[in-house]
Amino acid sequence: MENVDYLINYLLEENPEVKINKTPVNINEKFNLYRSLCNVRQAKPISDEFIQKEEEFLEEIIKSKNITSIDDIDVLDKVYPQNNQNNGDKLCLWRGDITSLKIGAIVNAANSQGLGCFIPGHNCIDNQINTYAGVPLRLECNEYMKTISYNLSTGEVFITKAYNLPADYVIHTVGPIIQSTVTNKHEELLANCYKNCLKLAQKNNIRSLAFCSISTGVFRFPKDLACQIALKTVDNYMDDNGDNFDKIVFNVYSKEALDIYENFI
Repeated sequence: MENVDYLINYLLEENPEVKINKTPVNINEKFNLYRSLCNVRQAKPISDEFIQKEEEFLEEIIKSKNITSIDDIDVLDKVYPQNNQNNGDKLCLWRGDITSLKIGAIVNAANSQGLGCFIPGHNCIDNQINTYAGVPLRLECNEYMKTISYNLSTGEVFITKAYNLPADYVIHTVGPIIQSTVTNKHEELLANCYKNCLKLAQKNNIRSLAFCSISTGVFRFPKDLACQIALKTVDNYMDDNGDNFDKIVFNVYSKEALDIYENFI
């Protein structure tokens, strides 16, 4: 509790314009306030003491999530022996919290600014990953985004450390946004997200990678079609590059998403 109190006080002192309507009393309320303050914090330097105390605090929070190791996730060929994937001996389908996964890298569905979600407590994957990785993730993202003038094109990728997450790295990509009808270009761009993540993982000798369902949230890509593109793109890539990977995970969080993947594998 002492660490989270310190973190909250630090964030409030550096941002005096923030007004708190109700003082948090329990750990859940304090975590939610800490999270919101981090979500809205700009990518600016922070003290070493803050980073240390945040690391200690998030370590306890993430432990309470029950960490899952990639070694404990079975491949499609074992779980779904009738699957139609060429590389079912290396592809996996896993329902769970991607921020609790101990793996080489996880994929973050980012926005074009590449700095994480700034909406307090928002439930998108970008917010979740940045929250549990901690403040240093946004700072590293900022250093990269400076080099490309804060404009990450759809389908582009970049890699950072994962900091307080159980994963080793985070690969960030921007999926296509659907305003009305899905076009062939949208489908191509979504496929590029998956291919470019795999290429970057391979370049960095990352042998296990977990994909979230890119673009299927607030970016409104139809879930059925997105699933088919993800499966086809990754399976095709693995046909030629499978020796460079041990496991590739399709991560889903909801029962609906799990049902969709089970229907197409």
